[in-house]
Amino acid sequence: MKCLASLAIFVSIVAFAEEPKNLLKPVNKTESWRLEEHEGGKGTLKVDGNAVVMSSTKVTGTDWHVQAVMTGLDLKEGQEYVLKFKAKAEGTNYIGVSMGIDEEDWHQIGLGEQMVVITKTPKEHEFRFRAESVNTKQKNRLTIALGSEICQITLTDLTLTVK
Repeated sequence: MKCLASLAIFVSIVAFAEEPKNLLKPVNKTESWRLEEHEGGKGTLKVDGNAVVMSSTKVTGTDWHVQAVMTGLDLKEGQEYVLKFKAKAEGTNYIGVSMGIDEEDWHQIGLGEQMVVITKTPKEHEFRFRAESVNTKQKNRLTIALGSEICQITLTDLTLTVK
């Protein structure tokens, strides 16, 4: 009987365990994002239900010339994080995914993937990293760089959690 009571308590604790807190702004809100177009690069960004759809419509061959950024993030020096999202594209495309500071000199702070493959089949992507060289509170940003090629990328289920 004692074993059954202990098991019931354990099951209750597991059932009510909280999901890790998502440190990102809502993905499906246009105001959560900023589209940046540099040196002739052009793109679009829109919300479609629970997804954000971003595209590059004119490219220069440099990925950061078209980028979607989510700013105002508060990462802590030395903390380990997990970034996850599902993505699909109209064809096979490559994007850059990074975390960096949102002020002059724009350096990366632990995540910098340059060739993330996105295909027609939705796929979950996961990146684990430790925040390094974080300068200022709430001056961090997630960057999705699209400017290497003409593309349209749809992101859903975007989360950033403490590991």
